[in-house]
Amino acid sequence: MGGAGGGSRAPGPPAAPLPALFSVQCDPDLRILSRGRVLLGGSPLRLLTLSQAGAAVFGALAAGATVAEAGAGAGALARRLVSAGHADPVPPASDVPGTPGPDDVTLVIPARDRAEELSRLLTMVTGSCREVIVVDDGSTDATAAVARLAGARVIRHVSPLGPAAARMAGARAATTGLVAFLDSDVLPGAGWLTRLLPHLVDPVVALVAPRVASSAGRALRARYEMSRSPLDLGPRSGPVRAGSRISYVPAAALLIRRELADFDPAMRYGEDVDLVWRLTAAGWSVRYEAATVVLHQPRSSWLGWATQRVGYGSSAAPLALRHPVPLRPARGAALGVAAAALAVRGPAALTVGSAGSVGLGAVLSAVRLRRKLIELRPPVPHAGPLAAVLVAQGRRFTAWAAADTARRVWLVPLGLAAGRPGRRVLLAAAVLPTAWDWWRDRPDVGLVPYVVLRVTDDAAYCAGVWWGCLRARTTLPLRPAPTGAGRVRPGRAGGARISSVL
Repeated sequence: MGGAGGGSRAPGPPAAPLPALFSVQCDPDLRILSRGRVLLGGSPLRLLTLSQAGAAVFGALAAGATVAEAGAGAGALARRLVSAGHADPVPPASDVPGTPGPDDVTLVIPARDRAEELSRLLTMVTGSCREVIVVDDGSTDATAAVARLAGARVIRHVSPLGPAAARMAGARAATTGLVAFLDSDVLPGAGWLTRLLPHLVDPVVALVAPRVASSAGRALRARYEMSRSPLDLGPRSGPVRAGSRISYVPAAALLIRRELADFDPAMRYGEDVDLVWRLTAAGWSVRYEAATVVLHQPRSSWLGWATQRVGYGSSAAPLALRHPVPLRPARGAALGVAAAALAVRGPAALTVGSAGSVGLGAVLSAVRLRRKLIELRPPVPHAGPLAAVLVAQGRRFTAWAAADTARRVWLVPLGLAAGRPGRRVLLAAAVLPTAWDWWRDRPDVGLVPYVVLRVTDDAAYCAGVWWGCLRARTTLPLRPAPTGAGRVRPGRAGGARISSVL
C-alpha cells in the first residue's frame, strides 16, 4: 500500500494473539450462559462455545486478569472475544515501556479557507506531538499564514484537490510511524492522544478513532446535532466493521499507522468509510475509543447542514461500487417496505393474512433456532425461550431497518409517486422509529421538531443517494443485498467455536 493514495487493498496484518499486557472488559450486552461455556453477543450477534479449560480462562479474563495472568491460550481467546465484539481490549497504561508516545506521531490537518478555526485548533495542539503539518488545500484566505505563524509545517495545493488528497499529502510528508488526522473544525481536549496511542501496541490494530461529539449550543440546529450528528458514533467503544453496530469512523479525528494511510483522492465524500472497510476486509482491526472525545463544530447555516447531508448520501454509489454489499439495503428490510406498501393498498383481509404469515414465520424461525442451540456442545440452557427472544429481537431489527430503508433510500420516490398507501408507509416509517428514538434518548429538542428534523435529515441524505447513483450510473445502493451476503460462517479460534446466530 505504502501511502499511494489510490484506494488499493491493504496488506494483511500479522497473525497475533492479544498482547500479554492487555486485559479485556466484557461488553455490557454480553450474555454468559452455561457457567461461562456459552457466550452470546456482539454485532452482528454471535455465539461462542468454550471448552472447560476455555471457560476457566474466560473467567479469569472477565475478572480483570491480563492476558499474561489468565493462563495458556488466553491471548488467542482474548483476540476472539475482541474480534467478535464480546469484549473490548484494555491496553496498558501510556507510560508502560514499549507504548508509543507523542514523539511517534505526526499530526496532519487538512484545511481550506479555515484560518479562524485553524488558529484555534493550532493553539490547542501545539507541542502535543513531534510535528504538525497543515495541508492548505487551495485556500484563498490566510490559512497558510496562520499555520506558519503557529510553527506548523505547511504544504500548499495551488488549487483544491479535496480532503483525501490533502490527507495523503500530509501522510507522505510525515517522518513518524504514526499519523494523526484532525479536521480544522474540531477541538480536541488536553491529552486527546493518551487513550488512543496504547491501542497501537497491538500489532493487529491499524487505526483507532475517538468519539467526535458536536459542540454545545442553544440554537435548534446545534441541539439537534448533539443528538444526531453523523460523526458522533455514541458513548460505547467497540470494533469497527461493515454491518456492525459501529460500521465506520470519520476521518475528522483518527490515529493510524502511516503505511496504512491510503485515502482515495477520487472520493470527495466517504473516503474514510472506504479506507476502514478496506482495512477490515484485509484482516486489520479498527477500534473506536469513545472515552476520548473531540468536539466538532456543526454547520453554521441550515443550507450548509442540508448540503452536508446530501454530500454524505452521494457517497453511497461510489462506495457501493468499491464494496458491493455493505451499503445495499438488507433483503429483509427491502421486502418489509414492499410488504407494508402492499398491505396498506390491499383489503383488510390481506393485511390480517400478512400479519398471520409473519407470525407463523417467526414461530418456525424460533423452532429452527432452538434446535440449533440444543445441538451445540455444550447445549445452550433454556434454548426455547432464548430462541423466541432472539427471533423477536431479529424481527424488530428488521422492522426498524425497513423503516430506515424507507426514509434514507426510498423516501423521495415513496413521497412523490406511491400515492396515498405509500405515503401511509412513509408516515409510519418516519414517525414511529424517530419518536421512539426521541423517547429513548431524550434530546434537548421537542418531539415534533425532532421528528421534522430527522425526516428532513433523511430526505437530504436520500436525495444525495439518488444523485450519486445518477452520477455514477449505478443502482447498487438501491437494490437489496443478495441473500446470505456477508454471513459469518462457523469456525474455531483460541479454543472457541464461533457461529452467527441471526
